[in-house]
Amino acid sequence: MKNTIFIIVVAVFFCISCKENDESKIAVSLKAGKITQTAQSGNKLLFNIETYSLYSTLKHFSITSFDTENGTEILLDTTPNSTKYNHIFVYEVPSFSSDSMLVSLTMNAVDYDNNSFQLKCFITVTGGAQLLPELTGIVMWSALSGKPNAISLQNPSNVFLSGLADSADIDIFDYTSEEIHGTNISRELRTNTDVYFAKANNFNYSKATKVSVKNAFQSSISDKLITQLTENDVILFCLRDSIYGVIQITDVVDNDGTNNDYYRFSIKISS
Repeated sequence: MKNTIFIIVVAVFFCISCKENDESKIAVSLKAGKITQTAQSGNKLLFNIETYSLYSTLKHFSITSFDTENGTEILLDTTPNSTKYNHIFVYEVPSFSSDSMLVSLTMNAVDYDNNSFQLKCFITVTGGAQLLPELTGIVMWSALSGKPNAISLQNPSNVFLSGLADSADIDIFDYTSEEIHGTNISRELRTNTDVYFAKANNFNYSKATKVSVKNAFQSSISDKLITQLTENDVILFCLRDSIYGVIQITDVVDNDGTNNDYYRFSIKISS
């Protein structure tokens, strides 16, 4: 009877050991980063990922994200062609239309023996529907006034003279030419950088969020200049395909001569 029990115990131990060895042929682990965490839209999360195959070469490694708003998105897809692969992955937490969203990140490794391993991380994203902060009362003068007529979106409250600035800093400026406009303000804004504009007077400026601005801009026809500006115009903009914002024109003042012509506006920018 004792021999029978001993044989059964050995057999069970052997099966468990085999199973553990099979599962450990390939693995994905985190040297830094959390399996579950909470983050706000715009945060950057670092994952230090280590992947290995004991008996073969890694054929494929990928990272995908899934949420109910965007579905599945491929964030990384690579062919390591080595037995061990380390990767530092920085995940920029997206914005969502809801205040809370669960995002799953799946890290998947496959070797040439078709062994595979998946590691899932879960991020609860908050703050997606927060209203954008606003800067108000910004005054930009006509280019013919000799007064500050340009802004940088890095610091839009600091209005400066375009003629005295590095062109790479001039994100938005008034384009008034004496030959074209005479003594009138042009009602035209242009850019020296990678800014695109879209007029969207039906956009709800007071309720602007990062997601609503981005979605509205991407569904609009944009250009590198905006013309025929009038009071209460709403202008969406995008810088370098990553920074989105919206301007509301409150005044376009066209006095006699050129010295006192200006725009007054408010601006909201997503980080």
